[in-house]
Amino acid sequence: MQQTTLDDLLDGPRFRTLCLAVAAGLDEGVHRAVTALLEPITASYGLLADLRPEQDTADALAVVLSDVDATELASWTDPMRFLPVLQHSVDSAMPWQPPFVEDAITGLPSVRNALRAVAEAVVASPAASWWGTDVDRTAQWVTQPVRNGVPEVVATSGPMAEVLDRWRRNVVASEGRSRVAGPVVDSAGGAWWSTPHEFGDEPGGAAILPSSTRRVDGLGSSGSTLVEDSFGDDEVLLRSLHPPVGARVFEVHGAADWARLVERYPMPAQWARRRVWWESTGREEHWFLPDYAAVAADHDAVHVSVQGYLAAAGRAIDVDGGATVLAGWSPDETFWLTDDIVIEPDAERWQLRSAGAEDEDDEPRWVRT
Repeated sequence: MQQTTLDDLLDGPRFRTLCLAVAAGLDEGVHRAVTALLEPITASYGLLADLRPEQDTADALAVVLSDVDATELASWTDPMRFLPVLQHSVDSAMPWQPPFVEDAITGLPSVRNALRAVAEAVVASPAASWWGTDVDRTAQWVTQPVRNGVPEVVATSGPMAEVLDRWRRNVVASEGRSRVAGPVVDSAGGAWWSTPHEFGDEPGGAAILPSSTRRVDGLGSSGSTLVEDSFGDDEVLLRSLHPPVGARVFEVHGAADWARLVERYPMPAQWARRRVWWESTGREEHWFLPDYAAVAADHDAVHVSVQGYLAAAGRAIDVDGGATVLAGWSPDETFWLTDDIVIEPDAERWQLRSAGAEDEDDEPRWVRT
């Protein structure tokens, strides 16, 4: 595992978006400056190179950001204090299309540099101390959404070797179907994620590996809230997952770790991801995923920490022979590649409920029922 620096984090659009949200929460002037910068831009989405924001208003935003007093973050000890901005960062991730303009402007050099003081305060805050930690082997929970009263399928049944083989065959088939000559703008969209999910062509042909996240204070599982491309679920079942003793976990704490995983176990996805990752990154590349079937020979799981997600998610990461994108993962999510896990049959039911009258200013919260 390579040490992730503050500059590595600031290279990540998800981390910059989080820091901008933190700054806006600390200083109302940030929101006004962002609005002034975006007002002349008519688009809601776009890559930074296509937006051409006005330099004067970008510099004005940078000045406001540089003056934000973030010292109070040092007194934050409750991990839940950062939950709203974490959720905002995850909710605004769209690795299948150009980003929100609010995301894109954080890549302006002057804005990125002006976010540094807030970024330093965020990573130094006690409430964020768990973001860069390895998988919590003692408190893993599988999150199963309940939609219209029916629990969703969150993992494919059967021996893991068979599921992994099906995943690989589905990826290869998708790559073959997607191979079409011509300009990238004329190519079709499709799968955009780099998780071990591949649905296949035939009914019942999906290959979905089990995943889990940790329990964070009063939140039943971070996986109930921090989800890319969320369905807005308001009810979940949580089941405790027990990893095998001595589980071999590949840890992703930054972009360099994700690149090393892909380089060590490359799976070509140039055609299947061509259009969506070009849309979201502006680059046409020989794209790669991790070959999870090959990863399973050496590791029992892959864990992307909160820090790893914020640093790496949603951007093109160079690897030997091309590039890759960490997409579809949740912060602190672990995908399991072994049969040697135990998932408890008894589930906890959690529901997202509106705050009571006495907490009318609070956001809805997850409650165990």
